[in-house]
Amino acid sequence: MAQSDQTTNQILDIVNCARTWQEVKEQRVYICPARGTAYQHQPAHYFGVYYNRSVQLVANIEAVVEVTAEGTAEIKWQFGGDRAANYQTRAIDAAKRLRPESDLPVQVFILDVLQATDFKKDTAGSMVGTKKYIDVSSLGVDSAGYLAGKLSGKKWSDFQ
Repeated sequence: MAQSDQTTNQILDIVNCARTWQEVKEQRVYICPARGTAYQHQPAHYFGVYYNRSVQLVANIEAVVEVTAEGTAEIKWQFGGDRAANYQTRAIDAAKRLRPESDLPVQVFILDVLQATDFKKDTAGSMVGTKKYIDVSSLGVDSAGYLAGKLSGKKWSDFQ
């Protein structure tokens, strides 16, 4: 299980949530397949909800948990202060409730409170791929609440 460190604390994992942003907002979880390179995520402290050509919500990632077809759960990484067993229980519950028909295994991102922002993609076309990583260490923030404020009104090209 990966824990917080100086490098991953400052990474924003922007995920294309065009089809699921409402679920992410209401449930504070993001669920994706656990297999396939498009869905492999590197540890990051922040989660960015991308839809309508911008990141409109950010959150601290509390934990990422893989839920198997057998109903077991393995912590992939954890940044939140709760017990691993609690994150595992929450992930299994979310997978059963929100993806009862899906092919398991799935990854469940358990998110802290989502914070509104407006971090615009300023290049032509839609988001390439399902995710993008941005190092936000230059912003000097230590939570998604501060990150949301610092990103609001900025463009992706500000971080190239």
